[in-house]
Amino acid sequence: MGGMDTFVEHVIDGDWSGEGRPSDGLLNTVLDLKAATQLSQKLEQRLLLSQKDIRNSLDENYLTYSAAVTKAESAQSSIAQLLQGVDELQLMLGDEETGIQTRLDTAIKNEEQICERVQSNSAILQCLTQLSAINRELQDMDRLVQSGELDKAAQKAESIETTVNAMENIEGTHIAAILVERVNLARMNIKENVLREFHKVIAVETNANSANLRVDTSRLKGRISVLFAALDSVKDGENVLKELALYIISAFVKPVLAAQLVTHDDAESPTSEFNVHLSNDSDTTPTDEVCDLVLSIVAFVSRFLGGRVWVDVALTELAQLVLQRCYLQRIPETRTELASFHKTVDALSGFEATLLAQCADPSIERPIQAAVKRLDELFVERQCARALEQSRRAAESTAFAVYKMDTHQEWSLAFVQATVEDPDTKLASSFAQSIKEHPAAVFPQCIISESIVGTVSSAYRLLNESMQCNEPGLAQRLAETAQNVLDVYCVLFPVVHRQQLRKVPALALQFFNDCMYGAHHCTILGQLAAAENNANPNWSAVARKFFDSGIRHVAELAESESRELKSLVGADNGTGFYNASDEQQQDALAKSLKRGRLALTQLCAAMRPPNVTPHMFYRILGRYLDAMFAAIIDGIVGVRDIGVDDSQVLSDHCRAAYSLVSLFHLDPEITCAYSTLTSAALVNSTDEQGDALLDSDDESDESETTAQGVRLAKKHCQMSDKLVQLADILMISRADILARRRAGLLAQYSVNELVSLVRALFSDTHERALDIDELKRI
Repeated sequence: MGGMDTFVEHVIDGDWSGEGRPSDGLLNTVLDLKAATQLSQKLEQRLLLSQKDIRNSLDENYLTYSAAVTKAESAQSSIAQLLQGVDELQLMLGDEETGIQTRLDTAIKNEEQICERVQSNSAILQCLTQLSAINRELQDMDRLVQSGELDKAAQKAESIETTVNAMENIEGTHIAAILVERVNLARMNIKENVLREFHKVIAVETNANSANLRVDTSRLKGRISVLFAALDSVKDGENVLKELALYIISAFVKPVLAAQLVTHDDAESPTSEFNVHLSNDSDTTPTDEVCDLVLSIVAFVSRFLGGRVWVDVALTELAQLVLQRCYLQRIPETRTELASFHKTVDALSGFEATLLAQCADPSIERPIQAAVKRLDELFVERQCARALEQSRRAAESTAFAVYKMDTHQEWSLAFVQATVEDPDTKLASSFAQSIKEHPAAVFPQCIISESIVGTVSSAYRLLNESMQCNEPGLAQRLAETAQNVLDVYCVLFPVVHRQQLRKVPALALQFFNDCMYGAHHCTILGQLAAAENNANPNWSAVARKFFDSGIRHVAELAESESRELKSLVGADNGTGFYNASDEQQQDALAKSLKRGRLALTQLCAAMRPPNVTPHMFYRILGRYLDAMFAAIIDGIVGVRDIGVDDSQVLSDHCRAAYSLVSLFHLDPEITCAYSTLTSAALVNSTDEQGDALLDSDDESDESETTAQGVRLAKKHCQMSDKLVQLADILMISRADILARRRAGLLAQYSVNELVSLVRALFSDTHERALDIDELKRI
């Protein structure tokens, strides 16, 4: 029954929690009729009780739900009324007639504007209060400056600037810029006042004999600390000390170091002075004494103004000044001097170490130390610069000093030693060996300038130095400068003395000799440099430049003088040769030839050997004679009618002009020295250079003056034969003219020239016409 009861309870309560279904509890249960009746009764009772409970529960839930529904209906009614009121209010706010919305918006905007103005006015008031405080600070700062309390004024300036920068309200405005500018002006005023007070303390007096640096110690009492405190507080205060130190250097130290001899004494007194005695009439003060003097000046100033005055820039400037005076201006010029220069180097190095030990920056540039490391380079630069300057001066000099060779210049080891060596300079062993192995050469005797001799000697010395230099780059620099000194002379001389070369024949010929001399030695130097692995292709270029310049100027001289000679002996359009038999005309022809002979004789005197080589003399004289003979020939050929008497006078005139070839004759004692020389003797010159100076055929000895003149005239004067032939044509018949033309003896004459002469000399006949036709056919 227990299982049954449990089943009934769970069926009624509906809370079965066991495993399986509730009916499973009845399995295997056997009920009798009584038990079944009882079970049925219990079930019925329980059902009745359950129905009653359900009704009670429904009643209670209905009451609760009914109350909730009533409240919901009431709330819904209230919400509906509220929504209706909101809608009515929105209608009222949007109504243009009532203007509630507009007035409300305006009121809100006014409220916002009032709040903004209140905030703005508060900020302005605060800013004005700060500006007023800043203005008072500025006034206080000005009063401090005027009263001399520069340290406090400087602190005040920095405080004001900090305040201004912290004010965000005026950041980037014009007011902020004005205030900052006002502070900067005040700061500048403070620095100027500090510098002015320092200048009142220091006085400098210099003259030719002495320099005086005076410090008024009475002004310093109690002020040094104030001045330095002001500089510490103000921005860029170090610039004031820099300016003060540079003033002392410029006003006192530089004049002292500019003197050759300087001595000093230091006397301590209330007004302390540093006196230096100057002199430029005696020996130069040794380097160690100059260094001690500068250190004494630094110590003197530091004693009264403090070491802070000597800022790094000022100390470096002092080192530069001493470097310039005692080192750069005394760079040795010879290797002997270079060997003894190390004492100076040691003294300067010790001086710089002592001086720059006071620098705030230990890594500051040390100019003396840097220059000492470049001693070999500076030594080479000094030699190169001096050589180039000497070359420039030689080229620009108007002295035109003459160097007369007593004999031919033989190039050899002895010549180079005489050119290079002096008590301080010896010939490099490798250079000497190269010279020994090099073939000997000769430059013919002539007149050259002392300037080209000095320039060539300078080139040899530089090449010798390059062969003693252990640094390849410096050796190359010396070798290039050796070439450059000759290049400078070659280019500069004809430019500077252009007018003189055109007006003075002797100078133009001397310059030609200079150019040949320069080309000769350029070729040799280039070969020697190549032997020492210092080959420079510019050597051949400079040699060529010398040669071309010399040839060009001689050609210009010959052209100019030839025009002058032609104007003396010639006649425009042949008018000077008409009516030659007339006495006045004969006198005129004689005078013109006399003037030409005189001018030519003067030109020959200027170029007579040994002024130039005989070969050059002959070549130029041939140019002059060609010009004169051509003028005479052209003048006579241009005459339209030549009478019998005229032809005789003109023939004689031609033969008189031809007699000028006697000027080719030179004294055998002069030419014999050249007779054994040929262009091959100039071993180190090109064939072209040698041919411009020498020709063994020209210098061969001739016992007969006339024979020599005729031979040389045929070689160098193209018009000489033509002039002689003209003298014959003026006297021979037409048949002889034709015969000579057929034989080729008149080949220098053109057909037109022969036709003009035939027409001028012979009457107009049928036979003459036939002969002219024959001349044209030949």
